[in-house]
Amino acid sequence: MKTQSTTTDCRCKACGALLAKLDRDSLTIRRGDMQIVVTGDSTVSVTCYRGRCRTLNVLASRRPTTPSPASALPRATAA
Repeated sequence: MKTQSTTTDCRCKACGALLAKLDRDSLTIRRGDMQIVVTGDSTVSVTCYRGRCRTLNVLASRRPTTPSPASALPRATAA
């Protein structure tokens, strides 16, 4: 069974140009033949490539945190 990955478009805050795509595991920046994939918790600065825009955009990638079954349970102590 194949699971679908949900991606979010990361757009320039000034002109709306598509700068990157964010999914559960990584942030992907693609421009022409160049592709950059950033994984884990990270902050990336991207200057908009569009014409005269050149706005600096800061993109943050955070891994979702899910509690492990052991840490979700309260600790029991012996009396």
